[in-house]
Amino acid sequence: MNNLLLDYHSPNALLEFQNRDNALSGLRHAIGAVRGNWRLAVISAIAIFGLIMCAALLMPGAHYAQALVVLHPDQSNLALPSSPQSALPPDTSAIDTEVEVIRSPTVAAGVVRKLKLYQDPDFGGLEGAGPTADNVHKAAAIVMDNSRIRRVGLTYAVQIGYVASSTGKAQRIADALVGSYIAEKLNEKLAQVQRANHDLGQALSGLRKHALDAQARVQEYMNDHDLLDDKSTSLAEGELSALNQQVADARAATTERQARVMAARAQVDIGGSDVGETLASRTLGALRQKEAEAAASVAQLETQFRPEYPEVKKARAQLNDIRAQIGAETTRIVSTLKSEAIAAEKKEASFATSRDAVMDQIKRNNNARVGLLTLQQGADSAKTIYETYLKRASEVTAQRGLQQVDATVESNAVPERGSLFTNIRFIVGVAFILALIGGALAVLFWEMWTPRIKSLVDVSRETGLKVAGVLPQVAVTSAPGEAANHLVENPLTAIAEAFRGLAGYLAISSRQGHSKIIAVTSAIPGEGKTLNSICLARTLAATGARVVLLDCDLRRASASKFFSRSNAGIAEIIERSVPLEHALLRDARSRIWFLAGRASSAIPTDLFGDTRIDDLLAVLSERFDHIVIDTPPLLGFADARLLASKADRVLHVVKWNSTPATVLRAAIDILRQSCAHNVDVVLNQVNLRQQMLYGYADGSDYYHRYSAAYPELT
Repeated sequence: MNNLLLDYHSPNALLEFQNRDNALSGLRHAIGAVRGNWRLAVISAIAIFGLIMCAALLMPGAHYAQALVVLHPDQSNLALPSSPQSALPPDTSAIDTEVEVIRSPTVAAGVVRKLKLYQDPDFGGLEGAGPTADNVHKAAAIVMDNSRIRRVGLTYAVQIGYVASSTGKAQRIADALVGSYIAEKLNEKLAQVQRANHDLGQALSGLRKHALDAQARVQEYMNDHDLLDDKSTSLAEGELSALNQQVADARAATTERQARVMAARAQVDIGGSDVGETLASRTLGALRQKEAEAAASVAQLETQFRPEYPEVKKARAQLNDIRAQIGAETTRIVSTLKSEAIAAEKKEASFATSRDAVMDQIKRNNNARVGLLTLQQGADSAKTIYETYLKRASEVTAQRGLQQVDATVESNAVPERGSLFTNIRFIVGVAFILALIGGALAVLFWEMWTPRIKSLVDVSRETGLKVAGVLPQVAVTSAPGEAANHLVENPLTAIAEAFRGLAGYLAISSRQGHSKIIAVTSAIPGEGKTLNSICLARTLAATGARVVLLDCDLRRASASKFFSRSNAGIAEIIERSVPLEHALLRDARSRIWFLAGRASSAIPTDLFGDTRIDDLLAVLSERFDHIVIDTPPLLGFADARLLASKADRVLHVVKWNSTPATVLRAAIDILRQSCAHNVDVVLNQVNLRQQMLYGYADGSDYYHRYSAAYPELT
């Protein structure tokens, strides 16, 4: 008994418990997936059952004999030394083609004539009947219907069987099918050899003359156009490559020298102090050093003596002399750089001229080779064809007396025991079991191929976020415009209770952080974010809080359809400075305030990137307890990112069993990149009946336990 108790203080025991729970959860989800998609499972099972039964009906009966033939489509004539041995296996279509040949009416007609089946009553014949075309055709059709010819997997073996009224007759006809096929293939090969000898003899003489004429035209063309041989062409191309490299090097050197000349001119024009560094001249550097020393000496003397003092004049004269030397040295170096640049340009031009000459020579040669190429190809083609025909003629002559069939009989026809597939009960049982397995696999494959969010576990696994609320799907028969009034008119329904639970979650979460601005968004359109925004705002207003709803989906403006038309909206407040009081509307029924996105038909661009939006939200935060923002979908619109970053809390609406997991992950990544605060998920439009079938038991299916309190769910 002690072994049945788990020690939760032991890490191994806790791990074992978690593994057992995960295994049970996986099994429960698999069973739930089959229950939730029972229609797909039933259709798949019926289709599989029907296919198995149809296949079973084609199986052989009890009086059955079968022979085994191995085909060799790649077999070569070993008596010929030029016959190559293929290293690759033949194409599988070749084997399938031979199987169809065995099934052909020609082979069946050969069996009928050999065994005189046109006189057998089982084949519609009469005793003493002759082999007329109608009798042979009728008996051959019966042979084809009762024969069982199939390839064994992907091998070269072919099973040739026959179903007859007796075992002996089945053996004789199966062996006759094998013999008829071999005889047909041998006759076909002999006929091919005879036809090939006749055709090749007529073609060889004309091909030889055509090949000689083509080669003569090639030689005549080369002589007329003085074409270079391959060696000379290679040398010219090598010379062109070297000249291209020299031109490139010369161009780089020219560019470098021109750049130095321009830099030197620029420094000289502005009288810069780093002319020596630009020109890389040590002389200028030394003169600059002397200039600095002389200037310092002049400055020192002028502080001690008057300008007319001889030492002062002498120092100034020395300074001016040094500056004159600097100017002369700069002019000399700039002139030298100009000369070098001009020389580099001439060198580049010389290389380019040589390159162009070589290119012209190669171009002329290539242009002439265009015509030669056509002639040479024709000559080579004529020679190849002639040699091929000549070789083939020799092979055909040698093969005339060495023909053999590309097939061997591995086993003559032997009777087969009764197959399990003749037992109808066994067939039905196997078909039923395989149909059940196939239906379950079809559902599981469908679930894995299109993973969608169905439970709190899915949300946690895909996003790592908390679920703020689960909103059940309730059949509301009123028009879409009245759907939002369902909470006000029916405050004790399941959907109203779900929104009160969502409001309670926000109230508890607000203790840990500010949650005044609430952005409601979704990944794609059609997930119910607009209706949830309106219902959430009305639920919060029912608690006595002052709530304002902002329709920030400027393109669809879905929330504005539930309220009376306004003369101004957020766009007019920001762009035209319309007073806030002129744009706010009050819903008398639910006591919430509404602010439309825009009143005009023009859709503003980059409205929510304006800093005045922050000022508007600040003003609304002072006047209201909660600000609910209906944003555009995250995937495809940049406005949702901006609004999510400005909100204190983001509620991401996910439609149950509709939103793909990949889409949800992409939307959550966008929110994280936008630095959104306090992101939670709302699982919307949960079908409670199907949720019970899936059997997740994770807390998202608890409404069905209160059918008495929520009659609209039953």
